[in-house]
Amino acid sequence: MSGIMIKMHGEQKTPVGEIADALIERLSAELIGCSRREFGDTASVLLAFEKYYFRNGSYASLTVMLTEQEGRQTADVVGFGGGEGIFNLSWGANQDFADNAAGVLEEYGLRRD
Repeated sequence: MSGIMIKMHGEQKTPVGEIADALIERLSAELIGCSRREFGDTASVLLAFEKYYFRNGSYASLTVMLTEQEGRQTADVVGFGGGEGIFNLSWGANQDFADNAAGVLEEYGLRRD
């Protein structure tokens, strides 16, 4: 199975809960699960999505972990799956999925590491 990981960071401009809502709204994908947690001054949101890609005839998955502590934010974006056939080629589906999420996050001030 092929996959891609994008790590991002930034200063808090918008709470991670609102950023998560923007991802849910703007990604053209099915939300599989969402978990929101707060521990003192730390907030985190875990999102899991899947999307069907016609170009390779299979589903790609995306997991996004957003964290916020003391004005700092991080995002870990993992696109995976999307492979088809004996060689499990994704034809860039998992990369596109991860890049779409990273694009939304960049609009909220996060930068790629």
